[in-house]
Amino acid sequence: MEIRTRSIRSLAYRCEEFLDENGKPRSISYPNSLALCILDALFMTGSHPTAIDNVVGRYTARHGGTDGAKSLRYSIAAAGGSEKWAHEVICNLKPAHTQPGAMLRAEVVDRATRLMADHGIDTVDDLLAAVGDEPSTGRHANEVARAWRELPSQKSGISWRALLMVAGSDHFEIDHRVRGFFGWPFGSYPRMTDDEVLELISATADYLDVDDRVVKQIVWQISHRRLRPDPKRKELVLPYFLDDALDEEPDWWSGTYDPEVRHEADEWASIFEPEYSTAPFESEEALESQRTFEPKGELAPADEDEPDWAAPYPLPGTTGAAPF
Repeated sequence: MEIRTRSIRSLAYRCEEFLDENGKPRSISYPNSLALCILDALFMTGSHPTAIDNVVGRYTARHGGTDGAKSLRYSIAAAGGSEKWAHEVICNLKPAHTQPGAMLRAEVVDRATRLMADHGIDTVDDLLAAVGDEPSTGRHANEVARAWRELPSQKSGISWRALLMVAGSDHFEIDHRVRGFFGWPFGSYPRMTDDEVLELISATADYLDVDDRVVKQIVWQISHRRLRPDPKRKELVLPYFLDDALDEEPDWWSGTYDPEVRHEADEWASIFEPEYSTAPFESEEALESQRTFEPKGELAPADEDEPDWAAPYPLPGTTGAAPF
């Protein structure tokens, strides 16, 4: 599939919301604290973004924003164990899974710190060096990745990929959620292949003048609901047929996200505007009075101006055939 101008502009528009005016990413990352990376990754699955931010914020308020894995383990030990730590430090008693008797996620955090100690990892740089360019999943995955996925309820590998994302790794695995992200707004029918996704990300990074890793991180965190796009931000409606040149932007899009002008688009219509709203619900009696059927056993004649496929189905029971 050819990567079209429309696809590049659509992805750029969605990514720009998470770039500041200098092009610096506003996605979630903790390059100076492996402790915060571990907390964010292990509390991400099945949690609202605000709940994850609260866990990270409470730990940061107590210990600062530069702790490594070793300091995180000491914090749990100093509190008297993972359960007391969950009560007193992060104030979050979320279980590792939904089955009865599940351990707390705080206990999984404690085990993750022991895993890091077993592999001599304390800082973000240690983690990135240990992972290197080896695959993060699959048969030939890095040994740290395999050990992480053996933690309770972490077999899917989502939390491991989340850890790499917030740590700033170049690893980027295209899973089903990332593929789902590249849907109809990018003109991807049939669905884009992994190579086409990477090609589109690279082209968009060039268009935004940022590193590929920045776009990958934003795409991954949006598709896994770690980042929440502004629901009031205008949709970018572009024609399907655009030339390959990227010199002209829509009249109302300046090329930089500005929340102050998000309501000023001239050629944008919301599904919530009156002209697009549905008619009010009518009572069953009113609807019944509008129905006109021919006597039983006869079919209502199709209107001469209507094509054959627009003729109504016969009523069930009149011909013995079901309507579908």
